[in-house]
Amino acid sequence: MARYTGPRGRRARRLFVALTHLSTKDPDKDPSLRRPYPPGQHGPTQKTKMTDYGLRLMEKQKLKLSYELLEKQCRRYVDRAKRSGSNATRVLIRLIESRFDAMVLRAGYATSIRQARQFVRHGYFTVDGKKANLPGMEFKPGTVVELRERFLQHPLFVEIRQKTAHRGLPPHVAHLEGGKGFRVLSRPEDVDPPVALDLVKIIEFYA
Repeated sequence: MARYTGPRGRRARRLFVALTHLSTKDPDKDPSLRRPYPPGQHGPTQKTKMTDYGLRLMEKQKLKLSYELLEKQCRRYVDRAKRSGSNATRVLIRLIESRFDAMVLRAGYATSIRQARQFVRHGYFTVDGKKANLPGMEFKPGTVVELRERFLQHPLFVEIRQKTAHRGLPPHVAHLEGGKGFRVLSRPEDVDPPVALDLVKIIEFYA
């Protein structure tokens, strides 16, 4: 499956996004905080006036970075949101937050969307008792996602649960007994994206 494998720190600096908002990365090691200016030789002194198109493009790129989406995926979600006949910005986030990898992250079984995607692709979870490994799979209310038994006490997942315990759960998911997984209670509503986004500009970009 295609995905971006380049330096994430450079993308974050270009978009003025702190990686600490997207993962449990140590702030002292976050390149976006250590060097809060665009990458490149002239980054520290670069002064460019953003056009309306540039502002919309930046918001779209921030959305792609936040959820590790490809351009084709991003366009498809925006098109579906616009065709919904409802509030397009709310529908857009609802669709993206209903993804398998986003749900795993929100439930506290990964520290970043990139890690959540990797776990899903490697088949660490079952969905309603069946093996599933598609990060873009969308969940409906009532779906049960379980961590496969051999990984329940794995040191990696024990550490992840400790790191994410302070986050709390969004109202649309609930943990299963014994920390075996989670159940989807409802569709994601009024969920804040990992970073501040101007969703209207994203919709306008694809107009």
